[in-house]
Amino acid sequence: MARTDWHRPEKFSAPEGRRRIAVILSYNGSFFSGWQRQDGQRTVQEELEKAVMRLTGQKSITVQGSGRTDSGVHAWAQCAHIEMDEPVLPLRAFVGGLNSFLPKDIRIKDAWDGGRDFHARYSAYAREYRYFIGINTAVSAFMGGEVTMVDSFPDIGLLNSYASYLLGTHDFTTFSSAKDNSGSRYRDIYESRFFFSSCMFGEKVLIYQICGNAFLYRMVRSLVGSMLQFAKEGRPASDFKAVLDAADRSLCGRTAPSDGLYLWRICYDPEEYSWFENENLRAGGSGSGTVGIVL
Repeated sequence: MARTDWHRPEKFSAPEGRRRIAVILSYNGSFFSGWQRQDGQRTVQEELEKAVMRLTGQKSITVQGSGRTDSGVHAWAQCAHIEMDEPVLPLRAFVGGLNSFLPKDIRIKDAWDGGRDFHARYSAYAREYRYFIGINTAVSAFMGGEVTMVDSFPDIGLLNSYASYLLGTHDFTTFSSAKDNSGSRYRDIYESRFFFSSCMFGEKVLIYQICGNAFLYRMVRSLVGSMLQFAKEGRPASDFKAVLDAADRSLCGRTAPSDGLYLWRICYDPEEYSWFENENLRAGGSGSGTVGIVL
């Protein structure tokens, strides 16, 4: 779809006298109820807010993430902006200071001055997730809660035949949750593939990589769970395509657990995936069915 179909706000700058610091953070989601603040629950957003207030002494601060991660989902490189009054500490002191106040399962990896115009959500052009899968018999004691375990790896060729059908613009109703309140279930997918690698402990892991303009609630977990189930049953790629095209939630497979899922990267470079929009426009696409989508 064209980026004009994303229907982002025309203005999302901070008010005069306010400043936005962008941060890249990683977190182990095992003991969080997701990113977004919730009453009575431990969340990443609230822990970050508390650390900023302790560090700066400011009470009027706002923390906005590039997107929400669900309960139990991890992040290798989530991006957020912290809006506050001027002045603030030098960036080097800001990163070190935040890490000294944050719990050990959240770490600030980098920070930069976004000025007033940067917005962690609305300035983003793509989001990448990765899902890690290991074998039960080869599990390390250190991988629990961070890699999803299966009895055996499915055929990677069959998995990639499913994954290839996700490339492009599709209605992902089949793989959306009933709790998703998005105005549209159309999404652009730029990358979708399975590959093998080794984890830090040396064990072989199967990784699913998907990158797109945005994702529906639990969409990635639904896609991974369905593809693993279909491959285990030996179903052909045509079956997976038919399920995707049907836009019928009742046809999808199981939802994969949260422990293997990582928000891997946020892209703020307008040129990196501009080829996708250019191809869409050359093909005469206008984002049909995308009215109401806000990414």
